[in-house]
Amino acid sequence: MRKLILAAALLLLPAAVSAQSTTIDFSSLAFNGDTASGPRGVASPLNLNGYTLTATDPFGLPPILVYSSQSTNSADPGGAAIFANRNETGITITRTDGGLFTFNGLDLTYAYNDQNSFFAGGLATFTFDGGASVLTRSFDNLAGFQTFDFDIANLSSVRISADSPFQIDNVRLTAAAAVPEPGTWAMMLIGFGGIGAAMRSSRRRTIKLATA
Repeated sequence: MRKLILAAALLLLPAAVSAQSTTIDFSSLAFNGDTASGPRGVASPLNLNGYTLTATDPFGLPPILVYSSQSTNSADPGGAAIFANRNETGITITRTDGGLFTFNGLDLTYAYNDQNSFFAGGLATFTFDGGASVLTRSFDNLAGFQTFDFDIANLSSVRISADSPFQIDNVRLTAAAAVPEPGTWAMMLIGFGGIGAAMRSSRRRTIKLATA
C-alpha cells in the first residue's frame, strides 16, 4: 500500500523542467570552400539550441559572418565559428522563450585566426542584462581559441563585443529550471493532503485489524 501511495506522490510532483545545459557549436552553419574562401553572411536573429543570437550593422551588411570549414581564418577547422561584422556592437544572446539562463563560458579568438604583427591582442567585453554588470577579458593574437569560463546565473541576456575583430565558438549555456506556477503548487498540496489522509486511514485500519 505504501508503495502505491509513494507512486501516486511522484505522479503529483510538478512537471518542472530541470536545468538544461547546451553548447552552441555552430556546426549547422558549416559550408565547404577553399582555404581562401571569404566569410558568408548569416541572417540575424539566429536561432540555435533554444537561444537567439542577434547583431546589427549600421551599413546594412550581414551582421553575423561565418568562414568556410576549409578557411585558414576559421579557428574551428572542419566546423564553424561565427563573428560579428561590427565587433564594437557585437552579438547578443538571449533565450528564445524569454527565460533565464546561466552563461557558462565560450571559446574566443582573433577574427582572422593568425598571428597578425599589427595586432597585439584585444579586449572582449561581456555585458550582462543590458548593462547591469560588465566583465572584460583579454585575448591574444595567436591562432586557435582561448577558453573563457564565467558561470554567471539568472541572466536574461549577454552581449559579447570587443575593441578588435573576434570570432566565437562553443558557447556554453544552461537554461534555468522552470518554476511551477501557483496553480501547480496548489494542485500538488491538495494531492499531498489527500495522500496524507489515505496514509492515516490505512494506519488506523491496520491497528484495528491487529487488535481485533
